[in-house]
Amino acid sequence: MEPDAGISEVDVRSARRRRSAELDALVGERLRAVRRQRRLSLADVEAVSGGEFRTSILGAYERGQRGLRVHRLLRLAEIYGVHPAALLPQELPVSGGRESPRTPSEAWTPASSNFPPEAVL
Repeated sequence: MEPDAGISEVDVRSARRRRSAELDALVGERLRAVRRQRRLSLADVEAVSGGEFRTSILGAYERGQRGLRVHRLLRLAEIYGVHPAALLPQELPVSGGRESPRTPSEAWTPASSNFPPEAVL
């Protein structure tokens, strides 16, 4: 994707960082909601994970202050006993005025249609 002639590379990078921060915050909200639905404290998750997830790191994920890598998201889904999609936001922010899918399922339909949710875990 080439930036518009009127948009600098710095602006493009800045917009990407903002979008990444927005996504981190949205994923963090889902992480907290699912953890609370499971009636787990941050300390409970640290204990169940054998210290793999420290309370301070979990809190940073949930506050959107730290990005979550895919393998960590998959592990948390396993600990919480949910499908990984349950930890993703229902709505995705739209970037830079482009039309883009608004939900994870719309964004990932072609690939995910090959792998039904029950086949993932």
